[in-house]
Amino acid sequence: MHRQVAWEIRGAQRTEFTPVVVDGDDYLFPSSKIWDQFHVEKEDILRRGAIAAAADLATLHPRYERNKKQVIEYAELTSTRPIVASAVLAPKFLDLFRDTLGDKVILVVPSRFTAYVFPALASDYQDYYPMVFEAYRATAWPISVEVFEVSKEGWKTVGVYREP
Repeated sequence: MHRQVAWEIRGAQRTEFTPVVVDGDDYLFPSSKIWDQFHVEKEDILRRGAIAAAADLATLHPRYERNKKQVIEYAELTSTRPIVASAVLAPKFLDLFRDTLGDKVILVVPSRFTAYVFPALASDYQDYYPMVFEAYRATAWPISVEVFEVSKEGWKTVGVYREP
């Protein structure tokens, strides 16, 4: 769903960054008129969003899935609260995985509650489409099945999961 106030992700066809206002358990998507009425600029939205994302990330602990040789296949971030989709935007997100998955990761965020992080090198992330689609369909608040590379240079789209 396209929101009135949103920012593009390089190469994305289905996913965008969208600011929200949290009101208890509700996530509100204010119109540009509301942001303008309160004189809120993009830089302020991004600054406040980074602070909220960092707080969300601090509450999450990755669960690592390993193969039979004990090599990490991927990390899973989950929460019972809908904070995972914002936590992946935290400025220190990559720091959480630098020692285990490397400086560059592959990320998919199928819902507000779940994200999967794969190593960018020697990853078979494409093989995990059933898991990704299951998480995407398991919620009333899906996010995306697009696949992103996240590095110190930022985000870029590298693909989209498709079912055979």
